[in-house]
Amino acid sequence: MIVTEASRQLLEDCGVDSDRLALEWASAAEAPRFVELITGYVSKIKEKGPIGSGKGEVPLEVIERRLAAAVKAAGARKPRTRLGNLAKKLAKDGDYSKEAISQGVREKILPAMRSERIGLEARMILQEEPKDLDTLCKETGASAEELEKIMAPMVKKGTVSRENDTFSLVSGK
Repeated sequence: MIVTEASRQLLEDCGVDSDRLALEWASAAEAPRFVELITGYVSKIKEKGPIGSGKGEVPLEVIERRLAAAVKAAGARKPRTRLGNLAKKLAKDGDYSKEAISQGVREKILPAMRSERIGLEARMILQEEPKDLDTLCKETGASAEELEKIMAPMVKKGTVSRENDTFSLVSGK
C-alpha cells in the first residue's frame, strides 16, 4: 500500500491525474469481479481521454520527461531509505490506515522523490541548451527556492555551471 500511495503522489507531482492509477485485488475465483474492475477502469480512463489531456494534466511531452526522471529517482538511495523507514514506523505504530500511509508518503517519501526527480529533470533539460532559472522552474514545476536548493550541490560539484541566473551542464561531467 505504501508503494501504491507513493506512486499515486508521484504521478500527481509529475502532472498526471492520479486517478489513472488503480490497484484492486481479485482472486482467480472472482472472474466476474475482475471483469467489473477492468471494465470500470477502462471506462474511467476513456472519459479522461489521452494522457496529458485530462483535467489539470500537463502536456504529454512534459509528462514523458518527468516520468523518465521519476523512474530514475525511484532508484535513488534517499527515497528508498525513506520508504523503508516509513514501513518500519507504520509497523511500530501498528497504524496501516490510509490516512497514516498517505501522510507518511506526503511528508517523508515525496519530498525526497520530488527533489531527485527535479534534479534529474533539470539535467535532462540542460542537455538541450543552457536555461535560466525561470525557464527551469516552469519546465520542472519547481519553485525558484526549491530549484536553487537542488541545483546548488550540482554547481558545487562542477557538473552544472551557473552564470547569473543561467544554468548549463559542464561537458565531460
